[in-house]
Amino acid sequence: MPKAQNWLKKIREFAKEHKKLVVGVVVLIFAAFAVNVNAIRTQSEGTTKAAKSVSAQINKSFDFTALDNQGKPTKSKIIFTISSAEKTNQVMVNDKTYTATNQKLFLILNLEYKNDTTTALNIFPGDLIRLTYNNDDGNKFAPDLHNNLVPIAAISTKLDRVGFVVPNNVRNFKLFVGELDGKKETIPVNFPS
Repeated sequence: MPKAQNWLKKIREFAKEHKKLVVGVVVLIFAAFAVNVNAIRTQSEGTTKAAKSVSAQINKSFDFTALDNQGKPTKSKIIFTISSAEKTNQVMVNDKTYTATNQKLFLILNLEYKNDTTTALNIFPGDLIRLTYNNDDGNKFAPDLHNNLVPIAAISTKLDRVGFVVPNNVRNFKLFVGELDGKKETIPVNFPS
């Protein structure tokens, strides 16, 4: 006991002589604790807001007339493949994440463009796909999210996406794929939930 009392006495004397130092150390400890708690809270919030999505495989390919840099048709073709569809509550556009609201979701189509020629070509995906749902073929929706004129380098394949804003309770969709003034192929897209 006497040794413990001697240590307590020495600590009190040190604290009286160096008040500013003791206060500074205490403030630093509390600041470090506050920063650590805030970092943990931010990290857990980020993980709880993860995207919720369901996918459907499509794997359908089409040949479309390629466009030049001015958007005019060329004699070359691009192989246009819709690889899959994803119904999700979040989408990233230009490094920013958007979350669907008001009972809506995003329907994202994952695309591949293949250019087998030795010159760079372009395609305008927003003009090649229309969407319907709830058996309402009278209302065909154009993509809400898409790149305009997409360049595809010579002898290469490029990945891309287009997206639609859809009601969150719809499970069955129809895609109409084709040139604006040409025949369209109908592709059913069904999700389990």
